[in-house]
Order: sequence, then structure tokens, then C-alpha cells
Amino acid sequence: MHLLLPLLLAQAAGLDQTAAPVPAPVAPKQASSLACPTRMAPINDDRDQLPWGIRTLSGDWNGFRDALEADGIVVLGRYTSFLMENFEGGLSTGFYGGGAAGVTVTLDTASCFDHDGGTVFLDWEYFDWYNGTFGQLGTYDPSGSVVGSNGNFINDDQSGFNAIAQLYYDQQLIDNVLSLRFGKMDANATFSNVEPSGAFQYNLMHNPATLNPYFPTYPAEATALQAQVNLGQYVTGYLGWYDGTTAAYDPATGRSGPDTGTRGPATFFDNDGHWFLITEWAVSWSIDDAYLGSLAVGGWLQTGRTATSGTNTQGVEDVPGMYATLQQTVWAPDHDTAKSGGGIQLFGQFGLSDPDKNPVHWSMMGGVSATGVIPGRPDDAIGLAGGWTEFTDNAGIYQSQLRNGGPGASGGQETAIEVFYKAQVTPWLFVQPGFEWIGSPGGGETQSLEDDVIGYLVVGMEF
Repeated sequence: MHLLLPLLLAQAAGLDQTAAPVPAPVAPKQASSLACPTRMAPINDDRDQLPWGIRTLSGDWNGFRDALEADGIVVLGRYTSFLMENFEGGLSTGFYGGGAAGVTVTLDTASCFDHDGGTVFLDWEYFDWYNGTFGQLGTYDPSGSVVGSNGNFINDDQSGFNAIAQLYYDQQLIDNVLSLRFGKMDANATFSNVEPSGAFQYNLMHNPATLNPYFPTYPAEATALQAQVNLGQYVTGYLGWYDGTTAAYDPATGRSGPDTGTRGPATFFDNDGHWFLITEWAVSWSIDDAYLGSLAVGGWLQTGRTATSGTNTQGVEDVPGMYATLQQTVWAPDHDTAKSGGGIQLFGQFGLSDPDKNPVHWSMMGGVSATGVIPGRPDDAIGLAGGWTEFTDNAGIYQSQLRNGGPGASGGQETAIEVFYKAQVTPWLFVQPGFEWIGSPGGGETQSLEDDVIGYLVVGMEF
């Protein structure tokens, strides 16, 4: 499928951009809004207001899409191609990447059934690696990064992914003060969500590395009950009760799971005590009635027995953690751009967990992204970010990996820097080149792997 990209790019280059200018950026959706698991949704949500023929490659389906939308049903398709090259370092060097396809269906119950406040959301996801596995390690990602060189990839030992990733019902209650959501969902769409960092590829820019073994996010979405409470205009609370079976560990077999990503709600209703519980409280503000900012603090607990990445073969019980996120718009060409979510945005995140239970003791990241600041390119974005992950020095909980696959030292750090430019070629096509440097991938107090030097190209289309 990725072989179609040169043809699509050539077609896009021939379009008359002056005939349909892309509107100025608007504020990104809040974390409680509907979201797909992959982080490559368009930066500019105002694109949703464009006619289907401009906004999507496949057009309005001879008017059928307009008819569906009038009845409260919105259908979107997308394909994103991730092309990466590890030039040096890590477990191995060479090309790796994959293609992610998805279809989302959003149904408004007020329009469909005359029932106010309800939304049904379905998201089907498919992922296929372009490359085979590297060496004797059986991994598709050669970087050796424990944090994840690309948060849009499935697990590096999975050959593919094909599942209904999300299917849930959301109901607004008490004049939108409370909303309840039940079904299979992606926790990162709501929790530990930093909107300005969404276009970065390195996984630490999406959520703290402390959450990685437990977080019910792509490709391990899970059935859950979730609540949102709006306390006035500026304070919002979220609570989530997720099936934590993906991280469940049985010492007798040495296996974890079953993975919830390709399963329905069975293990939620017949759960043996493996839950992922999380809450987040966010305060938002506006400086000079335009420059948006927010601070969020969250806490989580993975209950039951989970595996370690060290010499302890019996696992650990009840892993806790906390995190905090901060984001602030600091400059924009004008107030309208700032109020709509464009301009230069600073962001950061910190995560902490128990080093005697979690392979990662703490992690932090920070950076800057800018949308709509380049004259004549209101949808283009640029970004620069860096991150630090500190592994526990408890060898029973974590050991790094040597290039030959053997165990390395515990402790140490994995650091990273990423820079990208995201060009919105048309309303339905973007091209994003970028660069990652990953220092000491996988950590180790005595560094186990050489630093990664990675270049990438991401191409995304909306159908």
C-alpha cells in the first residue's frame, strides 16, 4: 500500500491550492473528545468544517456522506505510512516502518434516535510492518529503545494488528456537568494527553515511560468505565476503571495477558483482580483572553500481579504511579490564531513510579511546537522536544538488553531529542520529515547499546 505514496504526492502537488485555502488553526479537541489510537490525526480540527470533496481524498461519495452526516453519522478513513531508518546504534541498523489504516464511525444519538447527549464511537485499526524482523531477537524495531522510537507502532514483536480498537457509548448528564463512557477505549485519548506534542513520534512525547507496561493504549486498548466531571469552566476531572489484563502475569507459566487489544469485554466482566485505575484533574486558563494553558495532575494503580523486566520471576503486586502535564501558548501572530489553538506552545510532562515494582523510576519530557506561524502556511507545524527516562537500579525489576540479546546492567538512562516539520500539502494529505537521536537506548548503568541516529518520513492521508 505504501507504494501508492509517490503517485498520491504527485497528484497532490498538481492541485490548485489557491482555489481552496485551508482555514486558520482552531483549538485542538479537549482530551475528553473522541480520538483514534494513532497520534497522527490532523493538527487543524477546523478541517472538519471543509466540504468532503476538499477535506478527503475520496470526496463526498456522490452525496452519500452529506446524507449520513445530516442523520448524525460521520465516517472517516485514514492511512498513515511511517518510514524510518536507523543509521547507527541500537540493536541493528537499517530500514523499518509500517502502515496504519483506520476507519472511524461517530454516531450522534440526538440526530439518529432523538436521544440527547449520546454518542457511539467505533474505531477499526489495522497495522502492517513493511520490514521483517531483525536478527535473532525477533523484533521489527531495531532501535533497542525501551521507551519506543515510534508511539504509533504496535509492539515490536507483533507481526501485525487488526482489531476493533475502540467501541464505546458516551452519555452527557446533568447539563453536561457529568459524562459517563463505557466500552472499549484508548486511555491516552483522555489521560496523560498533551495536545501540542501529538505529532512527535518518540513515545515519551505521548505519555510517561512509567506507564508503558500498563497503560491501556494503542495497541492494547481495553474495556473500561470512564467518567468526566466539569467543575465550572476551568476545572475538569476524569476517572477511569480499565481492564488491566494485558499486564496480568502468571508466574507458573511465565506469561502475561491475554492482551486486551484484540479482545472484547470478556476479561472485564470476568476479571481476576487485574485492573488499571486512573484519575486526572486539570485546570485550564487563558492569558490575555487568548493564550491558552493548562496544568493536569494524575495518579494511577495497576492492581494484581505483573511481570518485571529483571531477574525476579515471581512478579510484583499493585504498581502505583503519578504524573503531571503542563502546556501553554506563549506567542501567536494574532489573537484569533492564539484563541483557536495555533501559535507557539510550550509543553512538558513528568512521571514517577515505585522503582521496586516498575522498570522505570521516573521520566520527563519537554518541548515546543508551533502551528500557523509560517506566513502562507497556516496548517504547517514544526516541533522540537527532548526527554529523559531513568530506569530502576533494582536488577530484579529491570535489566537492559545487550546487542546479542543477553541481559545487560540495570539502572541507567535513555535520553532522546526529536525535531520535525509537518507540511499540510492538501487538507487530506500531510508529509512530515523528522529526526531522532536516542542516547543509550534501553539504559544500563554501564551503557548496553550505542546511541541511535534515526531519520524518518511520515505521510498521512484522509479518505
